[in-house]
Amino acid sequence: MANNPTMPPASADDNPLLFINQKPNVELQNQNRSRRFTGSSGRSINKELESEPINDYSSVISIDMLYSNGSSSNELTNYPLLLSFNNLSYSVKVGQKLLPDLPFFGSQDDVKKTKLLLDDISGVAREGEITAILGASGSSKTTLMDAIAGRISKQRLKGTVTLNGEVLGSKLLKIISAYVMQDDLLYSMLTIEETLMFSAEFRLPRSLSKEKKRKRVDALIDQLGLRSAAMTIIGDEQHRGVSGGERRRVSIGVDIIHDPILLFLDEPISGLDSTSAFNVVKVLKQIAKSGSIVIMSIHQPSHRILSLLDRLIFLSNGQAVCSEAPSNLSQFFGAFGHRIPENENQAEFALDLIRDLEDSPGGVSTLVEFNKSRQYSKRDLDEPKCELKDAIKASIVKGKLVTTGTASNDDIGSDLTSSVQTYANPFWIEMMILSKRLMINSRRMPELFVVRFATVFAAAVITAGLYWQLDNSPRGTQGE
Repeated sequence: MANNPTMPPASADDNPLLFINQKPNVELQNQNRSRRFTGSSGRSINKELESEPINDYSSVISIDMLYSNGSSSNELTNYPLLLSFNNLSYSVKVGQKLLPDLPFFGSQDDVKKTKLLLDDISGVAREGEITAILGASGSSKTTLMDAIAGRISKQRLKGTVTLNGEVLGSKLLKIISAYVMQDDLLYSMLTIEETLMFSAEFRLPRSLSKEKKRKRVDALIDQLGLRSAAMTIIGDEQHRGVSGGERRRVSIGVDIIHDPILLFLDEPISGLDSTSAFNVVKVLKQIAKSGSIVIMSIHQPSHRILSLLDRLIFLSNGQAVCSEAPSNLSQFFGAFGHRIPENENQAEFALDLIRDLEDSPGGVSTLVEFNKSRQYSKRDLDEPKCELKDAIKASIVKGKLVTTGTASNDDIGSDLTSSVQTYANPFWIEMMILSKRLMINSRRMPELFVVRFATVFAAAVITAGLYWQLDNSPRGTQGE
């Protein structure tokens, strides 16, 4: 395999954790000792590297074995990941029970109706790109993303989801992916740094020292652009804290602490102002460029946000009506017979046109068929360029998948699941982490702790009073 001169080797600039846990070349040790890593705010992430040699070569994953077959870093990093979903269809039973289950009245499935939520949807998502799923409310955006992320029962889901040509199993998908929910579920009295540190203690392997977990948190804070607010509490209605955009970025950080290959986000900019939404998508763009596949649902992007997206999938009643790059929307709809006017938001034009077609007698069937014909003509461009095992090797070289722990050369790739522990920490350590988090949050909100304690105490007194001094006589039993 020839080296690709256009692809630089993976460095600590891509992910500081890679350099921290990789044994440096002896000839370059002096250079590595004086190297500094700085985030977007200019703050040094690893100051001690300026004057001290790296003596701890225990790695998050064994990097040296990746080159045991003579492959260079350039070769491994030239393996792009390609996620494909083909002919996805999903239906559910709707309706209420009209009759009890009796032998002569048939099964209840005969009474219920079947609703098709996904109808033969196919598409691709590439490494380094953001794929956005657009559509009106009720168009099955979240359902499609859940189907790709493996969050839907496979008994009712038809079709396949593959990564570089290999079907994704549920265990492998859990290891290499992260799913960010629409709602922000954070402890209000914890700071951003504490929130991400608790996530690191939960999700990163226990073989990783606390110092290295903290360095991972520092690198993530800089990646999310939260350095200036790192020591600010999350806040709630009664306590002033971070802004809505910063809160959303913290939620993303909690789920990507292990630096996943696949990142799914459900309406990540919902409820945010234009500037905050743009900053969130900019962070997602940086995450994608670091070697991840980012898939998110979005309602109606602005022109600035649209410029950051790489691939759009428009849905209508569970059908894919357009799967194009933003730069190709004008050509797509022009070929369909509806030219997009100049200075018009192309995404808004597409959504308005789709809504008009839904209200027409013929519906969107013609647009669906037109989109399928366009995708069929490009099918040769959507073929994976390497095997999944090699692609995952390349991702690990770039510093992805911190949760993989130490593994051998044969464990990486399709057999990655066998080298990863089911739980990052034993039960008693998780209980200690949860108790510590609860105590910190309660100590900073004493009024809430007092109210909860008083409520529990009052309920205990009332319950005890009901059974106070009851005897075993019939009268006492009746009193019980």
